[in-house]
Amino acid sequence: MATSTGLANPAASQASDTELAVFIPEIWSQAVRASFKKNLVMTNIGSDLSSLVSGGGDTVNIPSVADVADAATKAPHVPVNYTNATEDSLALALTSHKYASAMVEDMGAVQANSDLLSMYSDSIGYKLALGFETEVEAALALTTECINIAGNTVAKTIDALTLAHISKVVMENDCPLNECTLVLNPTLYSSLFRIDDFIHISKTARADVANGLVGSVMGMDVILSNNITSTNANAAVDSDDGALNNANVLGGFVLHNSALAYGFSKQPTVNSEYDIDYIAHKLVGDYIGGAKLVQDASQTKCWGIVEEGTTSW
Repeated sequence: MATSTGLANPAASQASDTELAVFIPEIWSQAVRASFKKNLVMTNIGSDLSSLVSGGGDTVNIPSVADVADAATKAPHVPVNYTNATEDSLALALTSHKYASAMVEDMGAVQANSDLLSMYSDSIGYKLALGFETEVEAALALTTECINIAGNTVAKTIDALTLAHISKVVMENDCPLNECTLVLNPTLYSSLFRIDDFIHISKTARADVANGLVGSVMGMDVILSNNITSTNANAAVDSDDGALNNANVLGGFVLHNSALAYGFSKQPTVNSEYDIDYIAHKLVGDYIGGAKLVQDASQTKCWGIVEEGTTSW
């Protein structure tokens, strides 16, 4: 009759450890994608066109049609006057390849510990999101239209008069305020608390609040971003058609929700290989994507917010 020693089977234990040490890409990619999505801010505004390249390809052509002529009065027995329609397209290139990496000495321990797995995947996902947010911000910063807030009673603030001016510029360009978003750096965002019309998100009953959404003012959503670092575009002008120098660091943007398009030809994915020289697993998370400012000479949809002479916030 067989007897039991009460000791664990060493062979079984070794097999279990070996199985744990095998890199499981599904676990990592899913966790990194969740962290990536959680940390995106400015992409909550635009249109994700990734599905248009799901079957392959790395470019999305966004069609545009020039406005037709203004409505005219029809006179009796006089034929209608036709103008030639013009069509164009903007190319959204999904070719920017970014990565974030780490080296893990004990893959088995990390994958068996949900806290460690979350720390690594959150860090990789955050760095990838930061990289893509930087691309989105750079795309928006290509706008050649700016709103200069210099002249406020308090420097580096948005006050009620400035907000009224921003609203006026947006509405004059046929952009409804409730379809627009203010993206602000922490300095300008904090100044909104001095404005009675600003409603913090905590004072609303909105559910499923997007990351970065901090409130609304004058019907516009307000998003807080720490990734606004560009200077205004070359030859940019302010809303009053005054020339701006090119050394102003932007404090934010106001844009119509159709002014941004982005996408991914490769969603964030994690791969790994074992390096015997380091006795460790190399982890690399990467994506391939791109962002595009969608506006043309016929209608401005995005304005940089500057305070002329400001080189840092």
